[in-house]
Amino acid sequence: MIKHLPLWQPASLFLLVSALAVVFQTHAQASVRSEYELKAAFLYNFTRFVSWQRSPDEAETDLNLCVFGDDPFEELLAPIEGRSAQGRTIHLKYPSQLIDMTDCSVVFVSQSEARRLPQLITAAGESDQLTVSDIPDFARQGGVIGYVQQGNVIRFEINLRAAEASNLTIDSRLLELAVRVIQ
Repeated sequence: MIKHLPLWQPASLFLLVSALAVVFQTHAQASVRSEYELKAAFLYNFTRFVSWQRSPDEAETDLNLCVFGDDPFEELLAPIEGRSAQGRTIHLKYPSQLIDMTDCSVVFVSQSEARRLPQLITAAGESDQLTVSDIPDFARQGGVIGYVQQGNVIRFEINLRAAEASNLTIDSRLLELAVRVIQ
């Protein structure tokens, strides 16, 4: 004997599935948000543990933190604006062309710019910029600091050769925290 489901059960099942989909979507968005919250915190702390070789007349200049390409941080970097690192005031910038990156001290290279990575790294190296990205193998490709994910943990690699080529000095405490240092 086949039992027929009451009319309310398919509708209830649909509502339950819809509710679960919203919960899982919200959880996935929260995971991405918390991932980029952590990356934003790392980004700010990198400015505190990396030194730029400057002439005495440049000692009090602002520190421009630039996001090049699509901005995965959205509003998460806003609290960094106006903060201080090594006596320099941090300003956020969002250049759209390589030529607009010349006054950046730190450049976060978005994954949307992976195709142009060799050009970006060359331009950043010529301008003594700290480059940071979550593009896979970023540090191995010549970037200074690359985010890596180990399981559910966000870590970073440091390319010491790239840092030295960009006239950057990385504090030993930051080097100790890196999952890998490329020399």
